[in-house]
Amino acid sequence: MATYAFTLVLNRVPSDEELDQLFEAGCDDASFGTEGGGTVGIAEFDRNAETLADAIASAVRDVERVPGIKAVRVADDDLLTLADIATRVGRSRESIRRYTLGERGGGGFPVPINPGRDGTTFYRWSEVAPWLRERMGMQVDIAYAALTMANLVLQVRMHQPHVEHSSALTDLLDA
Repeated sequence: MATYAFTLVLNRVPSDEELDQLFEAGCDDASFGTEGGGTVGIAEFDRNAETLADAIASAVRDVERVPGIKAVRVADDDLLTLADIATRVGRSRESIRRYTLGERGGGGFPVPINPGRDGTTFYRWSEVAPWLRERMGMQVDIAYAALTMANLVLQVRMHQPHVEHSSALTDLLDA
């Protein structure tokens, strides 16, 4: 087992009574606080588990044992610009731009999340990191994939009640 550090963003700031309940629910490995000027509740975990995915899933379940408290996302740094990617891997922005055009790296660079939009283009580190490892041999952290998937699952939970015949979409997970 390993210890995984991550932050859950909560639907609201827990009361003092709820903090006691969270501790009793198994969140004794978390520190609770606020962000955004005290308006956003967070839980910073150092959780022992087999994998990061297991750690996040068990933390979400423990948090949600307290009525009215929900995990709405996992804090991450997954959305990056080309300049951000360059900084993260110690290369120039131009070098990274050339990867996106296929001029370096053999092509197949992950597509941006907002192609064809005016303004800043964003990429997902969880998609870029494996490409950099496989194509460029860079030793970069690929744990972001678990954080990204956790966020997507939490988003699906939030939106599913508002989507008519949502099973048509959730069934795609089995495809």
